[in-house]
Amino acid sequence: MTQTLARMGKGDGTAGAARRPMTGWTVLIWLTGFFGVIFAVNGIFLWVALGSFPGTVVDSSYKAGQAFNNEVAAAREQASRGWQVGVHLERSIEGRAQIAINAEKADGSPVSGVTFEAKLMHPVAKGQDQTVDLIEGESGHYAALTPEPLAAGNWHLIIEAHGAEGRVFRSENKLFLKD
Repeated sequence: MTQTLARMGKGDGTAGAARRPMTGWTVLIWLTGFFGVIFAVNGIFLWVALGSFPGTVVDSSYKAGQAFNNEVAAAREQASRGWQVGVHLERSIEGRAQIAINAEKADGSPVSGVTFEAKLMHPVAKGQDQTVDLIEGESGHYAALTPEPLAAGNWHLIIEAHGAEGRVFRSENKLFLKD
């Protein structure tokens, strides 16, 4: 009981320790500190968001939405063909990429007589995008070398095959190229 009374002070409204008065400078320091923390955290969030932005997928979502039903029909037609298309990409020491495609029909016979095109698209820097027409070597085997070196990092690889009736195959893949 005596310890409790001792902590309460003298009975004149003061606690055991002397309190500093709340001045304008104290309020200014607290407000500046509070908003400084908020701005610092928002700055970190902004820096992380801009640094990790993967880029746009399409330039106009409205136009892409208008073509959606056509893309669904083309995907169903492509699936009905049952093609098996394998892709191998290998970077040389100077950074150029060798792209090789092996395409087979559902019955195992090679896909021949179409033109394959590979688009390597950088997710952020459109100036680094490259399009390569693959040349058919053996039946069902297509290959090409990129004209320019590819930087290390994330890339989108879009492969399209075109025949007499238009586009007959499309594949979109994400790649990560190491140094």
